[in-house]
Amino acid sequence: MPKTLAVFGAGPVLGLSVARRFGREGFRVALVSRTKETQDEVAARLAADGVEAAGFTADVSDRAQIASAVEAVIEEFGQIDVAQFSPGGGTMGEGIVPALDITPENLQPIFDEFVLSGVALVNAVLPGMVERGDGAILFTAGQSGVHPTPFLGNAGMGQAALRNYFHNLNKVLAEKGVHVGAVNIGALIEGSVPHRTITARPDLGFEVESYHPDVFAEGFWELYTKRDKAEVLIGGFGR
Repeated sequence: MPKTLAVFGAGPVLGLSVARRFGREGFRVALVSRTKETQDEVAARLAADGVEAAGFTADVSDRAQIASAVEAVIEEFGQIDVAQFSPGGGTMGEGIVPALDITPENLQPIFDEFVLSGVALVNAVLPGMVERGDGAILFTAGQSGVHPTPFLGNAGMGQAALRNYFHNLNKVLAEKGVHVGAVNIGALIEGSVPHRTITARPDLGFEVESYHPDVFAEGFWELYTKRDKAEVLIGGFGR
C-alpha cells in the first residue's frame, strides 16, 4: 500500500512543493486546509503531476478540527505515515509584535496556533505511528526560535517553545521508529504572501533573502529520509 503524507495547512506554495516532493516518491497526499477551493487547486496541480491527492477541510489552528481531520484522513487512506504541519499558511506576520510590545493577550494567539495546535496534531497521529513502529512528524518552524530576533518578539517565544517540544520528541521517539523534526524558515518563500507583499514595495528600501519553495520541500524530504537530525535552518533572515 502506498504511504500517505498529510499536509496540515496545505497551501499553493510550500504545501504544494512538499506534496510534490513526497508524491514523486510514490506518496499519496492528504491536503488539510480551511478552504476547499485551495485544496481543489493544489489537488488538480498534483494530479497533473501524477500524484494522488484528496482534500480535507479543517482549520489546523483549531485543536478539535485537527482531531476530526486526522480521523477523516485515516478513514480515506488507512493511515498517516508522515504528518507535515504548517499552520501559518504563508501569512505569519499578522499579530506579530516586537519584544517590548509583548503582552499576554498578543502572545496567546501565537501559542494557540503554533504550539498547542502542534501538540494536538502529535496527540492525534502519534499512537498509530508508534503502533506500527514507523512514521514522521515534521513541523514548519521559524528561525526566531533558533536565533532570537527582537522584531519577531511574540512569534519567537512561540517558536522557541515549539522547538523545545520537537527536540524532546525527537529524542524519546527515535527508538520507537518515529522521526520528529522541523525545517526552520530563515528566508522568504518565493510566491508566499509575505514575499509578494515585500517585493511589491520597493519603497521599503531593503531586500530580503528568498528561496523557491522546492528548496524547503527538499529540507523536509531529507529530514524524513536521513533521520539524522531534528532540524535544519534554511536562510538566515533577521540574524
